[in-house]
Amino acid sequence: MLHSFDVLVIGTGTAGYTLALALSKAGRQVAVVDQLPYGGTCAMRGCQPKKYLVAAAEVAQLSHQMSEIGIHPEAKIDWPALMRSKSAFTDAVPERTERSFEKAGIHLFHGSARFSSPGEVVIGDEENVQAEHFVIATGSRPAPLNFPGAELMSTSDDFLSLSSLPRRILFIGGGYISLELAHVARAAGAAVTILHRGERILKRFDAELTVRLAEAAHARGIVIVTGINACSFERYRGALMTYGAAGCTESFVSDMIVNGGGRIADLESLDLEAGGVERVPRGVAVNQYLQSTTNPRVYAIGDACDSPYQLATVADMQAEVAAFNILHGNQVAPDYAAVPTVVFSHPPLASVGVTEEQALKSGARFRVNRGSMANWPSSRRIGQQHAYFKVLLEAGTGKVLGAHLLGHGAEEAINIFAMAMKFGLTNRDLKRVLWAYPTHVSDLKYMIS
Repeated sequence: MLHSFDVLVIGTGTAGYTLALALSKAGRQVAVVDQLPYGGTCAMRGCQPKKYLVAAAEVAQLSHQMSEIGIHPEAKIDWPALMRSKSAFTDAVPERTERSFEKAGIHLFHGSARFSSPGEVVIGDEENVQAEHFVIATGSRPAPLNFPGAELMSTSDDFLSLSSLPRRILFIGGGYISLELAHVARAAGAAVTILHRGERILKRFDAELTVRLAEAAHARGIVIVTGINACSFERYRGALMTYGAAGCTESFVSDMIVNGGGRIADLESLDLEAGGVERVPRGVAVNQYLQSTTNPRVYAIGDACDSPYQLATVADMQAEVAAFNILHGNQVAPDYAAVPTVVFSHPPLASVGVTEEQALKSGARFRVNRGSMANWPSSRRIGQQHAYFKVLLEAGTGKVLGAHLLGHGAEEAINIFAMAMKFGLTNRDLKRVLWAYPTHVSDLKYMIS
């Protein structure tokens, strides 16, 4: 059957959802399609379910570190109960998402979509859709690792659906996925090891703070092995064996291996070549307006496009930009200035702006405020032993060039620095604010003097 719409949105995650509703509200005839249950990566397999687990792990960790200052007994995680709580949220997402689309008058398709030509998409075996514009918002999927025995590996999606927690878990890769899930697993009682091929974890974050996070992880019993390439996996006497290092001879035993090597744009099923849509390593090649560089009828947003960030906030912003450009012609470009990002470890690591290394390479004139927060009241009252800050201020103006925080509450405090950068506020402006006290945000005034 042949259908015709103004816009077909491929993908129903936060980016596709935001864009489809905006276009429908503006009077466009919109259809959406997804080969998975509606809701996308963030709501179903990423940000939201992960945060359910992170929140529980945070309580367990806080009770542990406060056990010497009056908290007894220590909190224990009931894994099956925690997963039921998480599932109560995720299980309701598809139906809730579909209801929102239907209420907005958006046509729903279910099935795998692929381009048959630059102006037509086939859904399943029977539905053909022509549209004035197509928007690719298919999100991301775990990056595959092609080692012998790779089929024995689990993904972050699998981890977020575990009915019971294995006793020993090995994470491949030292990125944010491994660090976050490793802290959850450790707080729940598993023995955890992270193997990372580079010399330091979290290479996109400030080097000094990643070292301090690694120290905090070690203190919690997480083993991080750097400078080692995993090269094969096998079953051995009821366990899983991972081999690496020179000659693939060093072995690591576990009950579960999780591929934490990052995520890539989920584009394999789309037959982009038939649609005349160019792909580059990070996703669909787009111009400054998020329009395909090779097919002007196509836009790409979120993790599916060639974007510097894989973040839900960025995906929503891109959706608003693409919707405006579809409605009014290409006029608006996404603004990637001052985008904060957080590793939800324990303690969390938060960052916005440039690192010290990047600032040095840029030739900017700046000074660095840095120091431990372990003895500050905000740390002492919760038994926190690993906390650090680094703030880069432009010489002369006092504008924030970058901020990097490790410690409880960092994921909230970093938003103040992001706001300051976005609107050009100086350290003097920030010091004039009477922050609610004592809070983690009120500690900011000690970081910017």
